[in-house]
Amino acid sequence: MRILNFFSRLYDEEILCKMDFLKNISLFKGTRRSQLIHVLESLQERTYLKGETIFTEGDIGRALFIVFSGKIALSRLDRSTQKSETIAEVHPGEFFGEMALLEEMPRTATAYALEDTKVFMLFKIKLESLLFARPVIGVTIAAALAKIMSARLRAIIEKPQQQE
Repeated sequence: MRILNFFSRLYDEEILCKMDFLKNISLFKGTRRSQLIHVLESLQERTYLKGETIFTEGDIGRALFIVFSGKIALSRLDRSTQKSETIAEVHPGEFFGEMALLEEMPRTATAYALEDTKVFMLFKIKLESLLFARPVIGVTIAAALAKIMSARLRAIIEKPQQQE
């Protein structure tokens, strides 16, 4: 019985730790703590080893990735030089691949682990399930996603043109 209680306590602590992590993700802003357990149930957890490719530019996107630990690099192929160049690094608490939640289109970059990395994946189909099964949670996430994507697009549009 003591062993069962020990493992139960460890499991509960792990769940609480993950929920604490999720409540600080901008995508889940406005989601109540009691709702985060449903969000956590919708996420798939995966670990990538250093150097492992998560997805390749041109792959069809089906999930958003939230970095729990480690670091991810996003790179794009420069068509003129045929060389890959890093366009961003993604750290714990940040996410990428959000366009896949709206449409299943080819990825615009390649993502790979710069170090051993644990991610949570939110698949488009899981977000759609949340929208129907738990509309308050689904709509809260969808609204946050729209605001985040709008801010990212605005930052690109307002970025000064680089001199050639």
